[in-house]
Order: sequence, then C-alpha cells, then structure tokens
Amino acid sequence: MVDTTPDTGLEPSAIAAIEPRPRLLLRFALYTGVVLLGAGLAIAWLVNREVADRAGRTVANQSRSIALGNLRSHLRISDFTKPVTPARRAALDELFRHSTVPGVVNGGLVGADGTVTYTVDHQRIGGKSRHPKIFAQALAGKLSQRVTYRTSWRTGRNLKVLQILVPVRASLSGRPIGVIGVDQDYKLVAVGTGDAATRLGVILAIALLLLYMTLFPIMNRLTRQLAARNKRLRELAEERGRLFEAERGARAEAESVQRLLAEQNDQLRELDRLKDEFVSLVSHELRTPLTSIRGYVELLLEEEGQLDDDQRRFLEIVNRNSERLLALVADLLFLAQIDAGKPGIELGRVDLNRIVEECIEASSPVADSKGIDLSLQARRLPKLEGDPARLAQVLDNLVSNALKFTPSGGSVELRLRAEDGQAVLEVQDTGLGIPEEEQGQLFERFFRSSSSTEAAIPGTGLGLTITKAIVERHGGTIEVESAPNAGTTVRVRLPLKTKQELGLPSREIAA
Repeated sequence: MVDTTPDTGLEPSAIAAIEPRPRLLLRFALYTGVVLLGAGLAIAWLVNREVADRAGRTVANQSRSIALGNLRSHLRISDFTKPVTPARRAALDELFRHSTVPGVVNGGLVGADGTVTYTVDHQRIGGKSRHPKIFAQALAGKLSQRVTYRTSWRTGRNLKVLQILVPVRASLSGRPIGVIGVDQDYKLVAVGTGDAATRLGVILAIALLLLYMTLFPIMNRLTRQLAARNKRLRELAEERGRLFEAERGARAEAESVQRLLAEQNDQLRELDRLKDEFVSLVSHELRTPLTSIRGYVELLLEEEGQLDDDQRRFLEIVNRNSERLLALVADLLFLAQIDAGKPGIELGRVDLNRIVEECIEASSPVADSKGIDLSLQARRLPKLEGDPARLAQVLDNLVSNALKFTPSGGSVELRLRAEDGQAVLEVQDTGLGIPEEEQGQLFERFFRSSSSTEAAIPGTGLGLTITKAIVERHGGTIEVESAPNAGTTVRVRLPLKTKQELGLPSREIAA
C-alpha cells in the first residue's frame, strides 16, 4: 500500500503531540480536582492532628490538676514506700473509683524504686513498672503521657487510654517519692477531635468547591488557547511539509541542472582545447606558405627595370598584407604556447632604457605623419631579467595602440622610472578613451572597444592580450586608466629581479 501521509518534516510523536485533545478540558479538570482534593486532605490531616494534640494536652492538664489536687491530698508517704495493706488498699480503691477525674478507667501508685505499691488491678501490686524509661522520666519530675491500651475496672474491656504519670513530692522542693498513674478513656479526646474534624471537613469541602468553581473558567480559557495553538501548530506542520516537498523537488531539479551544466562545461572545455589545437595547427600551416610568398615578392621587388609602376604597387600591397598575416600567425602561435604552459620567453640581462629609446625611434615616423607629439621621460634603470624581443613587442603594441587611437594634434608620452623595486612603464595618450564598462574586457582575445569600432580603426584585438601575457610571464602587472574622450594611460610594472628570483630559464643576451 502506498503511504499518502504528507511529509511534514516532523517525527510522528511530535505530530501526535500537537493533535487536538477533545478530553483536554476534562483531564485538566480531573487533575486539578485530584490535586485540590489531595491538598484538602493533607490540610485536614494536619489540622486534625493539631486539634487532637491540643485536646490531648488539655485533657492531660485537667487530669494532672485533678490528680494533684484531689488524689495527692489523700495519699500518704507510706503509700509509696511499700505495697499497701489490704485495709489501705480498700481505702485507695474507694479514692480512685470515686475521684473527680472524668473518664478514669484505671490508676495506681509506683514507688521511687519502681515497685507498684497500689493499682486498681490488685494482681500487679508488688510488681515492677513495665516501662522503666517512662517511669524514670516521670520520677525525674517530667510529666509523661502516652497512648496505650488498659483493662477498665468498670467494664473489664480492653480500652484505648491516655496514660498520665504525675510525680509526687513530699515537699515542694523535695525529690519525688513516687508516681501517680492515671489511665483516662481516650474517647474524651476522640470526641473533641471528631467534632472539630467534621466541621473542618465541611469548611474545606466548601472552600475547595469555591476554589474549583473559580479555577474552572480559567481552565476553560487555557484549554481554548491550547486548542487554538495546537491547531496553528498543525497548520504550520502541514505547510512545512509542503515546503519540504517543494524544496526536495527544487533540489532535485537543481542537481539535474548542475549535472547538465557540468556536462556542458566539459564539452566547452573540450571544444576550447580543440579550438586551441586547431588555431595552433592552422598557424603552423600558414606560416610556411606566407613566408614563401613574402620571399618571392621580395625577390620580384628587387628586380630593377623588370616591373612597371602598377606591378610594383601591387606587389607592395601583397607584401604588406602577407606581413600582416604573418604577424597575426605569430601572435596566435605565441598565445597557443602560453595556453599550453610553455614559457614562450627566454630571459637574459636587458637594458629597458635602450628598448624604450628604440621603440620611440621606430614609432616617430608614424607619429610625425599623423601630426602627433611623441615624447619620452625616462630615468636610467639597472638592467633587469627579461626577454628583449618580447618586451619590445609590449612597447610596440602599447605605442602603436596609442598612436592609432589618438587623433591628429594629440600627444603620446612614454614614462619610465623605478618605484618600490619595480620598473614602471607608462604610455599616456590623449586619444578616444575607453568606456568604463568595457575596460574589464580589454585583455580578452579579439575584443575591440566600441570607440575603435565606431572610428573604423583596424586591428585584430590580440595586442593587449599578448601584452598582458608577456608582462605576467615576466612576473609583472598591467593596468589601464581611461575615460571616453579623455585619453588612456596604460601602466606596466616589472620586477627588478634576477633570473634566479624569477625562477625561469634564461640565456645571456648582450645589451
């Protein structure tokens, strides 16, 4: 069977805990009633015990007063020294039986040595006290009482009694000469506590009923709030279950899309690799025929008197275009070497000042023909580790770009200086400038800015890409600052390090 229970994201026990409980109010009422009843019974027991203790003390005090006041005045010292004579025993029977102590069912006298000198139960006369510890406490002058069972001389039945032991002294300051024992029917105490317990029970019942009636509306309100919260929790649990289900679906879809993107990325990487191989292969295949074409064209141009003016002009066009194609092939091959992880450069000791001067000298005719002021500000730098051909290519690319994008009447300035252990080369022009949003793409292959496209300035879009690759292979950095119609400044930083610090293969090149 298919489980159609919605997945709420919670454990079944947690869901059951928030389910509505129809008997919640009844259970709340029962539990509260049990607690209140238990509290009432505990209070009743404590109060009843207190009442019983007080009643017992009251009866004990009354019995002691009567024993001391009525009995002791009729007693003799000889009654405590030895067992009484039969004549004295009859007199004491009469005294104890008709004493004014209410509820007395038994009594007797005990001497200082613990000998029973008289008791209503004549058989025990002459014996010893059955409770020497209690007798010793009474003889020490402490009123002692306890609840026990004794046989009544009136009915002969075994009754629950309150036994009171009262010490007797020959004088107020003398030592006790014996103890008077009086056994009083415990019903006197029970009757008093029973009446109090009945009244207390009625009062507690009324109080608990009133308290329960007061708490019932509060309990009803609390249960309604709990029911509302349980309902809200159940709704939230169901909503959470739906969200979890949607999240699982979205996660599965995202994983599927991620797998698809990974596959597409693998395909794109493979296509990029194939493209690089194709470009490298085509570049190698184009170099040989282009070199051959240029060679034959140069041979034809060297022939004097064999060519008319139109033929020579056509051959010069072929020579220039083949030279451009050969330069493009060389650029593509260099980029392919960089992508393949090959150094592409050979380091040696290079005089950067000399390379800059040669670049200015080579670019001056182009600047003069366009009416552009080309200037140089250079400080003498120590020789650095680098590839002179590639560094010259960097300068040629930067200066040719500056001249191409600077209109007639503008200026291009080269600056060379040392700063923080680096050679800093700057090429600043007053040309068209580059929009800020396009500056992040300047070093991408085949990218051409909108300003160059609008001005129809020719180019392949590989110059800055190659320049950046060469600079980075020398351990340097390149950055561009430009704004539309405000010119461009390209800044190249090259470390003034030895070939060991650069960690690249090198060969010594004469400056």
